[in-house]
Parts: sequence; structure tokens; C-alpha cells
Amino acid sequence: MRIITGDECGVLKESIPELSRPKENVKEAKLPIDLGVSRIAGDVETMCRSRGIVDLSFCRSSELDTDDVSGNLSFCALRANGTLERWDGVAPFTSKPDRLCGGSYKKTHSIDNIFQMKDKKEAHVGRPIAMSSILRYQHCADIARSNIVACCSSVGVVSIFDTHQMEKGIRAQYSAYGKSGKDPVLTYTKGKFTNRDMATVMAMDFDAKRVVIGGRERAATMLDVETGEKIWKV
Repeated sequence: MRIITGDECGVLKESIPELSRPKENVKEAKLPIDLGVSRIAGDVETMCRSRGIVDLSFCRSSELDTDDVSGNLSFCALRANGTLERWDGVAPFTSKPDRLCGGSYKKTHSIDNIFQMKDKKEAHVGRPIAMSSILRYQHCADIARSNIVACCSSVGVVSIFDTHQMEKGIRAQYSAYGKSGKDPVLTYTKGKFTNRDMATVMAMDFDAKRVVIGGRERAATMLDVETGEKIWKV
């Protein structure tokens, strides 16, 4: 087993639980918390809470999409400052020695201010809350769409990315709480209100065609990933 985690100061780590298991038949064995845990190299920026990890999700990158992908591993990291990163690497798992060996990763893409609306640069975009891709599921309905990643902010701004073409930036951008899926103006709460951060969670379906956003207004809104159309609300 290989676990990728991130903390509130922005540090990415890889954990291999097998290396931290105590010896068998040893009573009161203590687990060494540092054994089997290593920091993912390549991120040399200063640790700070503004770069804290909000969410992580596995993805596919065009450079690593080959017939033999047994050792390739790519993931995206969403940071508290609104930056989306893609990390590519190799983490073999075909044999037990491979599974006990740490992977090698490199940050290949980084996109800043992913929730800033193109036509509404002064609009309040909230803070990052979630990221989703279909690789969170054990079985995907359409593996060809495993390159789609959706990120959501606390005001319901949803930014869509194609991990095969990260250099092109945001593929599409919608709003869960506007009059239409593409209107960034909040309409759920009238008047001058202080707390506009209503969204708290987002999920993607298993074929990357729809996302659902829910939050403090106790409603769930479903958006079409390709058009931004509001399909359903409850």
C-alpha cells in the first residue's frame, strides 16, 4: 500500500504502512512514526499555511499514458491559496520489494488563482474546498475521461481541468449558486450578507460527466461538466 498525504503547511508526504509494522510476536511493540514516511522531494518553496493542502486526487497525464502503466503514478494537489499542481512520478508495485520502495515524483505543472473568474476579476471567489476525479473510484465507467479534474471553491465556483493539457489552464468554469451555471453572482442569499462561503463539499460521478455541490443552504446542485447546465437540485 502507498499513501500520498498533505498537511496544513503544504508538505506532501508518501507513507508505506508495511515499513511501520512492528515485528511479529513482540509484545508492546511501538510503531516508529518516521519509518516508512518520507517527504516528497521537488517542492522547495517555504512551508506556510497559505500553501496548505486542501485536497489530493489521482489523475492521468499524457506523458505517462502508455501500454505499461504499472509503475506510473500521477496526482493533483489543490492548495489553500488557490493553486492547482500536477505531480508525475514512478511508484512500482509489481513485486514486494517494489511496494516497499519509495516512489519518485516531480511537480510538472502549477496553475495559480484557479477560481478567479475571467469576466469578474473583482468578484469574491471564496476559498478552495474540494477536488474530484473519477480515479477516486475503484472502477471507472469511462477510463478515457480519467483526465478530467474538477475543483470547487466555497462560493460554488467550479473550475474544470484536463490533466492531459494542463498548460492550457482552465478548461471551463461554472457557478453552482448563480442564476445559471455560468453566472458567478450569488443568488441563493439576498441582501448584504457577510458570509458568502456556502459550499462545503463536492463530488464527481463515476464517468466524469456531472458534479454535485452541497453546503450550508442544505441543498445539493448538480452541474453538467461539459456545459455547466444545472441538471438537478434538491
